[in-house]
Amino acid sequence: MSWLTTVLVGILGSMVGGGGMFGIALLCVKWYRISSFEGGSGYFVIGLTLLGALCGLIVSMIAGRIAHHTFSTHWSSQWVASLAAEGVILLLVLLAAYSGVDRIPELDGQPIDVIWEIRLPRDTNELFLPPGPPASWEEEHLRLEFVSVSNHKSRGWELARFDRDLFRLENEQWILVAKVPLFTSKGEFCVNLTLGGRDDGFWPAMKPVPTAASFEWSNWFRTNKSKDQSLEISSIMVRFRFEKRMETVNN
Repeated sequence: MSWLTTVLVGILGSMVGGGGMFGIALLCVKWYRISSFEGGSGYFVIGLTLLGALCGLIVSMIAGRIAHHTFSTHWSSQWVASLAAEGVILLLVLLAAYSGVDRIPELDGQPIDVIWEIRLPRDTNELFLPPGPPASWEEEHLRLEFVSVSNHKSRGWELARFDRDLFRLENEQWILVAKVPLFTSKGEFCVNLTLGGRDDGFWPAMKPVPTAASFEWSNWFRTNKSKDQSLEISSIMVRFRFEKRMETVNN
């Protein structure tokens, strides 16, 4: 009779394990932004559900037999032990999955923005930029894509907003100001920059987890296509800092 109980406990454990892992898999799809491209998220959910069912079967039967020989020969000891063991394992899996979730960085409960300043060279004739001051350029001539990268693959990106009211002229060089949300705490960043008809980019030395130094201006550095320029006044230069987004007050 005890082995029949163990088999029934294993079947129940398989159902509990499969159901529990199904729920955890759905949460992981959301938390880790698993793409549904070519059924990726569906295969992920099905795979974890089957794995949970198999592990539930094995764990429940082992826990049931241990309880039968250690605690009590009554059938209830196997049921309680198997469900307790599975509950603990599912909870540990859930906590492990949640610990790796990508959270949007905050400071004092407020989101964080990345402020960019792009300094144009003094002589812009070789850049084929649009005529007139940068504040008058069309939207397609001012574009900054802030991209999160992991293992050479894009994890997501945000489009920066250029604040034309803050554009300024210093030492005969235009400085353009842009702002973009810090939307992830994982991976590394690259930036795709479009100025006029020129596509450029760079890899900022930026950590996704803010520190006190992150809120100070970085040093000026060259974009990829300006690295062959010997003089800073002939290069497109960039710097950045973090800034806590100010809470808006509704009247």
